[in-house]
Amino acid sequence: MTPPGICILSTVHLCFDVRMFQAEARTLARAGFAVTLIALEDPTPSETEGIRILAQPRPRHRLQRMLSTLRVVWLARSQPVGLYAFHDPELLPAAVLLKLLTGRQLVYDVHEDVPAAIRSRPWLPRPLRPLVARLYPLLEGLALPFVDGLTLADHAYQKYYQGRRTLTALNYPLMTYAGLYEERQPGGRPTLVYAGSITALRGLYEMIELVRRLRPAFPDLLLRLVGPVGSPAEQIRARELITRHDLGAHIEFTGLVSHLEVHRHLLNADVGLALLHPDPNYVNSLPTKMFEYMMMGRPVVVSNFPMWAQIVAAAGCGFAPDPLDLDAVEKVLRRLLEDADLRREMGRRGRAAVLEQYSWEKEGERLVEFYRALLKADG
Repeated sequence: MTPPGICILSTVHLCFDVRMFQAEARTLARAGFAVTLIALEDPTPSETEGIRILAQPRPRHRLQRMLSTLRVVWLARSQPVGLYAFHDPELLPAAVLLKLLTGRQLVYDVHEDVPAAIRSRPWLPRPLRPLVARLYPLLEGLALPFVDGLTLADHAYQKYYQGRRTLTALNYPLMTYAGLYEERQPGGRPTLVYAGSITALRGLYEMIELVRRLRPAFPDLLLRLVGPVGSPAEQIRARELITRHDLGAHIEFTGLVSHLEVHRHLLNADVGLALLHPDPNYVNSLPTKMFEYMMMGRPVVVSNFPMWAQIVAAAGCGFAPDPLDLDAVEKVLRRLLEDADLRREMGRRGRAAVLEQYSWEKEGERLVEFYRALLKADG
């Protein structure tokens, strides 16, 4: 018997988003589900593996984004599926409407600590953030009785959903690209890499300053920033800093690239960076990029958040200094850049830890069983 179809929805994420598509949609499709994905058009290439993609135009402003929700609801309602999985808190009202119109199963995939994240949303006026953060749990509380199950990206989010039907599916890296691994060959340009959204809160300006500090000792140093820059204001300030310190030949922005290309950039680096600020939304979240650096056999320098520091210490794969103490960060980067043997050994340890403990495959198996149980209960 063919399993019922699943329709995955987002008005925020690009079609080939790592968690939504690369991990969850592909895992469900490989398990035999007919998967349809409705999300924003994505310029990066990806194998779709039979997943039906209904790409939506990316909105130019927030009003257009809200109006696009109506089109997504209309599209989703017409899909011959047994379950909707939505990935954005903004879609809570639309998801409830779909439930009322169709009676189909509803899953909410929670990517982050939403109340904490709201307090750092750059598009929200700063004075409004505390109010919206307090109002969100009230809205969510009204919607949750219509939600049949929740999948959480981190154990820390469980505190918001006591008594609900939940599955924690951690953001561990996919083994899809693990086979690309090769050791970094000596003699190349010393290269630091950061992969992910590039924002002030994720250490953009600190990374630029670190390049300025390290350049005298490492004249060929390169910092490669892989991903989209957060806002026009952040782009302008970053360019001003780079120009002021004459760092144009030492800092490269790749822009948005495919998931495969991200991993190729990691292989062309000596050290992976994740110097996120101690924002409440980051401190208790798993660092997906750190695991990807580790999987590619690269030592890591990451923020000293307790969970991150514990993983790094247990694996012996890098350092976890205070991300705002640039003297401390500079010290460990100097040590790594000067010692190829240390980089190689830490890289091997990190890769071994991922292959043994931190891969998506087991999480994906549990995700499939969770969906099967929900659809079986509905049948």
